[in-house]
This record gives sequence, C-alpha cells and structure tokens, in this order.
Amino acid sequence: MILDPIELLDILGNENRRRILQLLSFRPFYFNEMAKRLDVGPKAIIDHLEMLERAGLVECYQKQGRRKYFRIARKTVLEVAVSPHSYGVRAYRSEDAPRDEIIDTAQGVDQSMLENMKRLREELCALEERRRETRQLLDEIESKEMKVKQLAAGAAQGCARDQFESEILMALLSGGAKASDLAMRLQVPEIVVEDRLKRLSERGAVHLRGREWSI
Repeated sequence: MILDPIELLDILGNENRRRILQLLSFRPFYFNEMAKRLDVGPKAIIDHLEMLERAGLVECYQKQGRRKYFRIARKTVLEVAVSPHSYGVRAYRSEDAPRDEIIDTAQGVDQSMLENMKRLREELCALEERRRETRQLLDEIESKEMKVKQLAAGAAQGCARDQFESEILMALLSGGAKASDLAMRLQVPEIVVEDRLKRLSERGAVHLRGREWSI
C-alpha cells in the first residue's frame, strides 16, 4: 500500500484520532471500550476507526466469536522536515507490529513473566539511550546541513540574476529534477521555469540530462 504523507497529515490532524492511536499503542481495544476511555461517542469512534483502517494505520480482528478488537496494523513513520531552505514530508512502513493476544489478567502473573518484563524494561532503556544519542547526532547533522545550505544560498544568489533564478538553483541543490517538478515545487507556470532554466543553461549554471535538470 502506497502511503500518501499529505493524507496522513490530514488524518492525524484530528485530536481524537491521535488519542485513539495513542490508546492502541498500549494494547488492542474494542470500540465501546475506547469510547468510554476517551469520553467520545461510539458512532464517532467507529467513524474515526474506519478512516484509520482505510489509511492502513489500524486493523481489526475477532477471536472465537468474541467482540471485535482494534490494534495498530504496523509501524508507520511520518516525517516532516521544515527549514529556511527546504520543506519535505514522507511516510513509510517499518516492520509489522507484534501480534500479541489479549492477556487475561485474572489468571495472575507468574515469575517468568515478571523476569521477562524486567528484561524488556532494560532493553527499552537501552533503546531509549540509543534514541537519545541518535537525536543528538541528527541535531549535529541538521546544524551542519543548515550551514551548508546557507553557503549554497549565498552561492546561488551570486550565480543568479534575480531571486527566482536563485530559488531554482536552491531547488536543484538536492538533486536533478524535471521542469514540471520544479514548477510544482515553486508554484509557478512550467513555461516560466523552462525559460529560466534555458537562461541558466546558457550561462553554464545548470545542465539538462535526459529530461532532468541539474547543477
């Protein structure tokens, strides 16, 4: 299933749908249980679940004629990157979510389960530490990336004869692109972009390879 990051942004823009996903991140729930926990009407919960299910974020299952449960389908990552020189949104799937069944707490908890919980807690702590280190590394990379883009912006202004040409050069900084793609990103008519690309090409600032323009 191809993920549409813009559609996911719209879906997650609703607070109740975010609350449902947060609740399902702990364990599977049936819809009446969710309605009571979130203090939202059952009809609204069903509507939200249907939308989340169509987007592939949640799925339902039924065990031996019991009530229908909902759970998060699989790990989905939605990334939004905004900076003074770039904007991007992407979504992708990761590994399938674990298919654990509902635990009957009336049966009690044995010692092996407690030991397993302790081991998993230690593993989660270790993963959280790795996450913190990764975030720190990402912050360093983003800081360096920002400096490089600032230098590139200055270089683009030096090569360009006006602000629009500078924007085209900055758009090509991350790689080759078709004139139609540049027109969509810059929100200008394609014929205008093609004209400026030809001018930049005449000055040796950009090159056309196949159907893509590049610096």
